[in-house]
Amino acid sequence: MAFKDSFHEVAPGQRVNGNSVVFVIRSTKQGGPGSGAKTIEIGCFGISSFSLIEVEDIESWPIPQDYIPVLDIDATYAALESAGLSTVVEDVLVNPINVALLQYSDDHITAESVGGLSRFNFDRSNRGSWERTGNNFLVPTLEFDTFKTLVLQRLTTTLEILGQYSNSFIRFDGSNDYVEFTAKGAENVNLLDWSKDWTIGVTLTEFDIASDGKFITLFSSGQNAIMLRRGGANHGLYLTGNDGASKAGINTWYAPNAGGKLMFVNDGTAGFLKYYIGNVDGTYALRGVVNLSSATLGNNNPGTNFCIGKRVGSNAVAESLMFAGGMNNTIVADEAFANASPLIQEYFQVSETYDESSFYADLTSWIQMGENDFPEVTDTKGIMTGGSLIDGNEDDFVEIPDPA
Repeated sequence: MAFKDSFHEVAPGQRVNGNSVVFVIRSTKQGGPGSGAKTIEIGCFGISSFSLIEVEDIESWPIPQDYIPVLDIDATYAALESAGLSTVVEDVLVNPINVALLQYSDDHITAESVGGLSRFNFDRSNRGSWERTGNNFLVPTLEFDTFKTLVLQRLTTTLEILGQYSNSFIRFDGSNDYVEFTAKGAENVNLLDWSKDWTIGVTLTEFDIASDGKFITLFSSGQNAIMLRRGGANHGLYLTGNDGASKAGINTWYAPNAGGKLMFVNDGTAGFLKYYIGNVDGTYALRGVVNLSSATLGNNNPGTNFCIGKRVGSNAVAESLMFAGGMNNTIVADEAFANASPLIQEYFQVSETYDESSFYADLTSWIQMGENDFPEVTDTKGIMTGGSLIDGNEDDFVEIPDPA
């Protein structure tokens, strides 16, 4: 369930509607009663913004004026992040759906909420930590540029751009829905086998950044899976070969971008998996290389099926999470695209009409997600069969509005 569709408990006896939250900032109180205590500032529209402060005892006094006491600020922050808010920088979450207007300069950002009921100002400051007076925030100068860059990135109108060359996608709620092909086909028999050569690419139409350290599964076959570990600006790449019981990988120090693409190139002969992250504008970079022998820890158990967004491990051990966000146009090749290959460059720069690309003949599968009648999901090349969205609903097949 999306953040906006739920009430969220932020303090004992107090819940806030997800539709009202604009941003969340975790900080430390400076000066006065409670100085040094952890705090959370929750900016809202439709209701007054409010602040939480960490205390040892809810009944203890005096509680600083205008603060609501909670026992564990970090746990409250983590719960809001896991519920679907997007990380901008460490300790700052935003609910993009509630930001209507953004104005910015080198030293200033103004964010106006939907309906124009609330306005929040962020100014560069020489102070050493975030400070708030009402809806005005001072941002340490060493953090301001990164904060501004990521704010603009997180609030990009990606669907308008994607709508120029794609008309639908599948939105996964991160709870229980996923796509499964019961048979990946003879041409894809090597797919997600760590000892073989293959390439997978996907467009992320929607992607929320979190930093709770939890694993999210992108693709799986049998007991083998590709996962990302949510670490804010550092979404590490992890692999498993035994259904998540053990997993290892690398830090990347980069996070995927909504509207961008990901590519995974597995070279079973050389023993490496290469991970590329692309942007909406067609730029891309190699962000990590995984040593397969160490990453899979000797486990390699692919199956005959292929899943998109399905968690690995049992519910009891919660080895990973379902994917939450939007996906479209998963492409598969039974070869490892070479680094610096023109095929990789074209993949990130080409529109979503892959049948018009020069490498279309190299693909074994092209999954246009959300194009069929719910719940059917098909491979345009007809290699993967038995595809459908499991445990979803018709609203998960999202039509992208025509920008015109």
